[in-house]
Amino acid sequence: MEVNTQAWHSNSHIVLAISTGVDSMVLLHQLLTNYHHTYSKLTCLHVNHGIRTAAEAEMQFIQQYCEQHEIELFVHNLDLSHVIAVGNSIENEARTLRYSWFDKMMEELEADVLLTAHHLDDQIETIFYRIMTGRSTRSKLGMDYCIHRKTYELVKPLLSVTKAEIRAYQSERQVPYFEDETNTDNKYVRNDIRNRLLPAINDNMQLSTQQLLKLKTWHDEQLDVIHQEADHFILNKVINESDNNEIYFSRSDFLKLRHTVKIVVLDKFVEKLALEQPISEKMYESWLTQIASNHAQCTLYTTDKWIIHIAYDKFILMANYEQVLSQIKVNQPGTYTFGRYNIQLKDDLPPDNYPLTIRIRQVGDKYELNSSVGHKKVSRLFIDEKIRQRQRDEMPVVVTADDEIIAVGTLFLKQKYNELISISNMGEE
Repeated sequence: MEVNTQAWHSNSHIVLAISTGVDSMVLLHQLLTNYHHTYSKLTCLHVNHGIRTAAEAEMQFIQQYCEQHEIELFVHNLDLSHVIAVGNSIENEARTLRYSWFDKMMEELEADVLLTAHHLDDQIETIFYRIMTGRSTRSKLGMDYCIHRKTYELVKPLLSVTKAEIRAYQSERQVPYFEDETNTDNKYVRNDIRNRLLPAINDNMQLSTQQLLKLKTWHDEQLDVIHQEADHFILNKVINESDNNEIYFSRSDFLKLRHTVKIVVLDKFVEKLALEQPISEKMYESWLTQIASNHAQCTLYTTDKWIIHIAYDKFILMANYEQVLSQIKVNQPGTYTFGRYNIQLKDDLPPDNYPLTIRIRQVGDKYELNSSVGHKKVSRLFIDEKIRQRQRDEMPVVVTADDEIIAVGTLFLKQKYNELISISNMGEE
């Protein structure tokens, strides 16, 4: 039974995540015997989930085993009572908490590599699980031998070893281990795949679960191509405006992409949101529907820091901030700042216009047209000029003492004030 040691060398500090199950105990035995020359230091980490009755006995067993073999061991007790109390699945929560502790310990230990005992049967199970749960389009189909995680490498050195080989090694060398009784409970999806579905496939002479490994190779090659297309789009089509804290791309350009590429572009685009959980593909589908629709403006997603928004031909990731612009009363000429705008009032502006009010738009605002008889709503002006929602909420409206609107940002200025009022946008996009 061969252990793949390519990810570390003789000077490495390696750490094994040990469960006391047959897989991790066989790996530990191998590291202590046949592969002791491949590293400089070995440490073990054990997580006690505190759920099964055997958990305490397992913890005591691994403590004694590590003490006997002079291995430094750290134990972490998980409290999952809050998850169990509300009836949620503990599998994902437990994994998140485990790896959070692993991350912390790997940094404290200044260790190089964290090993887990996942094997070839686990790989086939993972491929099957991801296909059948629809999780095959946005990530690789199975597990990688080595991935970089924070300050260390996460390595699966038994990924090419079958469960049968592990069992044979254990039997031949009488490696002690604990059998997790929950492994036979098919109410857990992974157990049902492992215990019922995959054996049924292999029992059919015309079927083989080994074919899933070929599919993984093909799938991952195609995924690499999709990522290359997505990276090319981002490099050439995505605009980053640091002054405005915005990143955006053209909706029409985006809609020309293949569906699978669109999903990857969205994944890469929302990395800045720093979400704890990825956005679901179902939510992405609703976004794609909105992007392809005739809606001029729509907010798709918000966090405390970011807003994802579509506005006319732009898909925008912008900073989420509320700029409260208080109205300004102006009694004399000069230059005034209103948000991003500078408003310059010349000395010869007739005094009967004062006090001028500089404010944001209000419901029902109208102004008198320059070139024809009649009025136009400010809201209609924004629509005609395709002004985005955030810009609408920042644009200054200049009102005279007689409550007449004589200017709307850089979009409208009453003709007789052409030489008397100048408005500029300091953050022009």
